[in-house]
Amino acid sequence: MNPHRPRKARSDGWALHYLVQWRRRIEYLEERVDGKHRSTLDDRVPILAGFTGCPACDAHFYGDGPRDALERLMRREGRHAHQLRAAVARLDQRYRDVTVEVDKSRTMPWWERRAPWV
Repeated sequence: MNPHRPRKARSDGWALHYLVQWRRRIEYLEERVDGKHRSTLDDRVPILAGFTGCPACDAHFYGDGPRDALERLMRREGRHAHQLRAAVARLDQRYRDVTVEVDKSRTMPWWERRAPWV
């Protein structure tokens, strides 16, 4: 703790919170694609059929997801934004590895125009 600072430095913040959420969604998709995910949902429902109940697949039904929030935070300047961009870039590559691009409006962000390739 810095003696000139009256409180402890924050070790977590919204950026880390959103980063953890984005990582969890990607890990869920990786498990689903690998066939390791055992869901209580009916796995026979096609992913592109609409609302499936999967938070990773139905992000557009839930409004702003963690990736949207991370995008806003990464547009800032400074060392922390650069570190965040590097961490998100690694997760984005993992996301691209388990998804394929689907035919959706080009006005949507790239991560919402992708679906799992199961």
